[in-house]
Amino acid sequence: MSTSAAHICKGSFLTQLFAPRRRNQNTHVEPYIAHDHADDAPPPPPPPKDYKWASASTRRTFLGEEYNSKKSLLFDVDLDVLARPPQPASQPIPIIQKMPPRIPVKVNSPPTMPLTPEDKERRRLAAQRQSQLEKDAMLREEHERQETKRREKVEQERLQREEEEERKAILQEELRAAALRKARLERERREEEEQQLQELRERRRLEKERRLQHTKEIERWRAEQMQRAESQYSEKEEERRRSEEGRRMRIARMNEELFSTSRTDKMTGWVTVQPPNTLAWKRRYYTFELGHAESKMLLYGNPREVVKPLDILPLYGRIDSLAEWYEGFEELEAIPHSFALRFVDGVEWRMFADSAEEKDRLLVLLSEAAGIIL
Repeated sequence: MSTSAAHICKGSFLTQLFAPRRRNQNTHVEPYIAHDHADDAPPPPPPPKDYKWASASTRRTFLGEEYNSKKSLLFDVDLDVLARPPQPASQPIPIIQKMPPRIPVKVNSPPTMPLTPEDKERRRLAAQRQSQLEKDAMLREEHERQETKRREKVEQERLQREEEEERKAILQEELRAAALRKARLERERREEEEQQLQELRERRRLEKERRLQHTKEIERWRAEQMQRAESQYSEKEEERRRSEEGRRMRIARMNEELFSTSRTDKMTGWVTVQPPNTLAWKRRYYTFELGHAESKMLLYGNPREVVKPLDILPLYGRIDSLAEWYEGFEELEAIPHSFALRFVDGVEWRMFADSAEEKDRLLVLLSEAAGIIL
């Protein structure tokens, strides 16, 4: 009975001795205990946390105690120390702190029987068979791995081919859609160009017809204008001819009245003149001095100031012609009773009288003083 208790105390001590070091120092190595193959059973589970604090009456025998009771002690430990009550967890155990280094010791094992050659051969053959089986298993596993890898590669290639075919199909579909879209756009462009060309032809045709119509209207208007101008010209020519005949008759009668009797009051009067190189018209009172080479026309501001003339026009041999408006002086057409006095040196005086009778009398006096025939 005492032996069982001593073994139990030793097992409990070893449990308390090695458990804290396993928790605190992971670098320690468990001691090697030689034992036979019969004791290769798995170690028992660790005791519960409150096992060491339970009372002897209530505590159940832990499986590790029975296990440890069958093993020889690793160190020679004093049993009086083991009889001490366990210290609290807050205070370190002096024995654990001063534990000597762990040195593996040999454990007495039961003697073994020597193997016979048949057993050795049998074990060798069994080891060879086991090695062969392991090699076969490794080869089989490698073959299966290679086969799996090959199948995965084949599957991957198949997926790649399917993806490539799908991509090509999508690309072909996109190309076909692009070709259809391009053909549609080209067809629409051709139709638009044809429509624009047709509209351009229609506009050109309408423009040509409009130009032809405008040309016809212009030609018709031009013909009407030419006809009207011809008729007006003929009318003006006829009127001018009648005017010339009437003027000649009036001049002849005026010439008889002026020079049949010497009347000086008939050689004076009013006239509006435009001197050369100016645009201003000036009203002047005129008188004539007839004497062949000394014939001249004197112009004054008014009849009361006849001492010094404002302008003197020498006439005899100096006058080239007495011209009407249609003889190169179209600007005088709008001025009634107007005419032009053209000198031989190119100087031109423009004049107009207050009436047709006054114009005829002035022309007779100018022609008589200049020595020309009207």
